[in-house]
Amino acid sequence: MSIFIKKITPVLLLLLTVNVFASTNLLEKSPMQAQTYFREGIRQIKRKNYRAAIRSFRNAIQYDQNLGEAYLNIGACYERIGNFEKGIPYFEKAISVDDTNPRLIYLFGAALGRNNKRKEAVKYLERAVYLDPKNPDYLYNLGVGYSSITQYANAAACFEEVSNIVSNNGAIWFNLGLSRLFLAQTNKAVTAFEKVEIDSPIAPKALYYLALIEKSKGNCDKAISKIKMSIALKPDEIDSQYLYAMLLGEKGNYKNAINILEKIYQINDGDMNALGKKLAIFYKKWAENAFNLNEYETALHRYNQAEFYLPNDANIQLKIAECALKVSKDKIAKQAIKRARSCAENEFQEGKIAELDKKIKKESVKDK
Repeated sequence: MSIFIKKITPVLLLLLTVNVFASTNLLEKSPMQAQTYFREGIRQIKRKNYRAAIRSFRNAIQYDQNLGEAYLNIGACYERIGNFEKGIPYFEKAISVDDTNPRLIYLFGAALGRNNKRKEAVKYLERAVYLDPKNPDYLYNLGVGYSSITQYANAAACFEEVSNIVSNNGAIWFNLGLSRLFLAQTNKAVTAFEKVEIDSPIAPKALYYLALIEKSKGNCDKAISKIKMSIALKPDEIDSQYLYAMLLGEKGNYKNAINILEKIYQINDGDMNALGKKLAIFYKKWAENAFNLNEYETALHRYNQAEFYLPNDANIQLKIAECALKVSKDKIAKQAIKRARSCAENEFQEGKIAELDKKIKKESVKDK
């Protein structure tokens, strides 16, 4: 089974690609001239000369107006050159001249799915499955179609059926796991994800979801074990790296968590507000640890790092001022208090600013 999987939110699914080729038995019933032009069209497709292929298939139709495969391939060629809308009538014509052929119906449904016509895709895929209920490709793609319109119970039923026919395909188990997960059937989702073979291309994502499930259960160590396996299989997967950083943060390993997040931040050219906030939070927590150990210089440095990501956070500015006073850096403290005053949002912060102001003035009097 040829399976093409693409990352979209929230589901990792895509319909199978269209195969354009002759159905030999049907073709042999056509006149010789139609066969000749049809085979020439197939040769042009293999050379990626799609416009030339369209001309050949049109010539074939002149000699056999009931040659559904020719109409199908014209539609597929228009899709290949980026004009799917123009190809739709040809797909529909292919079905109308051979309306009991599930393959033609299925391929049109798959094409509709690829072109974001999801509800229409499901209608045709359901029809294909009705005509050929045990075909794994038809069932799989119907499951994909159901997932794309959030009918996860129907999707799960399709993937379950496919898994009974083809048991060694990671994409089937993965998509079954996702469907179960969206149905809040966590244990069944785990069972499906765990059946994805470790050498499957989709294994890193299966492990990622297993880690997410363990995290949701509060099993941080198990989650870390799963996500490390995912990263070992696919080191450049940002979602997995981010989850690993979150888990390390939960364990209090802020240094390594921050290292991972900063690499992600740099890769994305700093254009990640949510990530910046998370980095600031981790720096703040790391700074708090140092502050509680009376390591005020270290705490000051880490609060400064947090400020980089959240420069207008009054609480961070107040912490910078507090640390600066602890190490007799009054100038830094004054600057931080000034910035805190400009972005204070509540009475507590205003009160803290007044308190630190008094401390600075008191220290100034002592110095004199």
